[in-house]
Amino acid sequence: MTFTPEQDRIFDFVRDGEGHGIIDAVAGAGKTTTIMECARFAKDPSKVLFCAFNNSIAKEIGRKFRERDMEKVTVQTIHSLGLRILRENTDHHHRLEMREHKYATIYRGEELQTKLSPHIQTLCKLNNLNPKAANSGDGRQSFAIKNLKFRIQRRLLDINQKHRATLNGPSFEDFVNLVEHFGVFTQNEEKSKTFHEELEIYYAAHRLLLTAGTELAARSYIIDFTDMIYLPFIWKLNATSKFDWIFIDECQDLSKAQFAVAAKYGKKGSRVLAVGDPQQSIYGFTGADVESFNRVARMTRATELPLTTCFRCPAAVIALAQEIREDIVGAKKEFGTVDNITVDEVVELARPGDLVISRLRAPLLVLIFDFIDNDVKVQVAEDEAREFINELKVLFKQDELQASIKRRYRGFGALKDIVLQRNRWVIRQNGAKIPKATEREIFLEAENEYLEKRLEFLHKKWELWQKKCTTVSKVLEKVKAYVSAKKGAIKLSTIHRAKGLEENRVFIIDYDKLPMGRPQQKDWEKEQEINLKYVAITRAKEALFLVESEDIAEIEEEDSSLFDSLPFGNGLLPG
Repeated sequence: MTFTPEQDRIFDFVRDGEGHGIIDAVAGAGKTTTIMECARFAKDPSKVLFCAFNNSIAKEIGRKFRERDMEKVTVQTIHSLGLRILRENTDHHHRLEMREHKYATIYRGEELQTKLSPHIQTLCKLNNLNPKAANSGDGRQSFAIKNLKFRIQRRLLDINQKHRATLNGPSFEDFVNLVEHFGVFTQNEEKSKTFHEELEIYYAAHRLLLTAGTELAARSYIIDFTDMIYLPFIWKLNATSKFDWIFIDECQDLSKAQFAVAAKYGKKGSRVLAVGDPQQSIYGFTGADVESFNRVARMTRATELPLTTCFRCPAAVIALAQEIREDIVGAKKEFGTVDNITVDEVVELARPGDLVISRLRAPLLVLIFDFIDNDVKVQVAEDEAREFINELKVLFKQDELQASIKRRYRGFGALKDIVLQRNRWVIRQNGAKIPKATEREIFLEAENEYLEKRLEFLHKKWELWQKKCTTVSKVLEKVKAYVSAKKGAIKLSTIHRAKGLEENRVFIIDYDKLPMGRPQQKDWEKEQEINLKYVAITRAKEALFLVESEDIAEIEEEDSSLFDSLPFGNGLLPG
């Protein structure tokens, strides 16, 4: 295999250099191939640790090392390395039990609810709600309290995860910095006279939840995914195995806790070689941030090693990517194609094997409706398929999902009217929080249109499948089967989940809305939106289709700032 001068410089650094290194690799630069090749220059392969981004990548990297007769290289995810530390530092390692929804279970538990009750009641009063009205006959008050309690739970679980991933400090000031950085509260809430008081209550509730989870881990060895990287740090545990080389892939998406775990596997004299692309930092919402790449470079005082040649994209795509990352250059001689098309042309032009990506789920769901109507197979990642189904499921009450549509409602039309009325009320309530009339009007129109499209699709499918699909749940099961095709399918994905994928032909939905802006957007969020556009562009190996949104002309006449960022479907709670 022939390597570029930049790759040869990296190999020389590993073989003959000193200290730590960080590879700044553009999209499609063969960074994983490069860092794997670096392992050949290590004196002892058994003293090389390769930190992979996720389980599927770890399995693939492990397989490739075995094919190269380098099976002594240790390949693990950072979370599995954290779990290994926990197991090595307890006499009861076999009793460690992984529970994905550990903190949600703790939150709902009677013991914590008793402790949280005074805090929740105070939050209700500060929001002009009477906690005693939750079970009264006042439907509006009852719904508002239910809505607030749902937001409290969601926020506390979100804060809890981010606190652990970022190794945030214990003080109230640290807490305030965390919620401000991640925009946990809305601008209107932050302007409220009672906001500081509410923050103090949330802080107290957060500490109760965090303490309960940590004590459960110490007492009963029950952990969740984030505990794997959080507990080794706060319990000051060390790894018994040490390595001469620590290779870290995708370092632009490392949280502080992940890097802390990886560092525990080094010793005095160990060397770190990290690789990533700061322009592909897109997971800030999980606890990583746009500074992850620079933070690793700064903490390790690393020698910076560029990798600027893209082997994936043709010249036409490279030219587009250079508008975001100027130093990316292409190795392909083929010019390729970049075409602007309308969303109506996607169903007509897309063919099996193509990749269709979008910043938001909602446009993909609408496309799925069209593909299913045309009996076209589509493939969606399993967790994303669940989210798509939830976009439909969330519109209905539990009994509406299970009831016979014919027997109870004498047809889908009557059920649709009930669901429309209820969810339109929710949309109006959410819209009332938007102070600007123009923005509020755009929000209401978009949300109602999306609501109607979902229900109209389900209505059509029930009419077609009613002999076998007697309930909404049965209809949803069949829809899920349509989006789980394994072969001969068009792939659909959000841009976040498309990172790491590549296809000959790629369609980017609502390209004209990228980078996406929204009210209250932080500087780091703006930067990650630009990164998402770059990630989307650089998935194409031959042809790129830039799909314009249907309603761009209308919105430019009004006010594009809000509609560009609408999180379709958010805020519609189960009845």
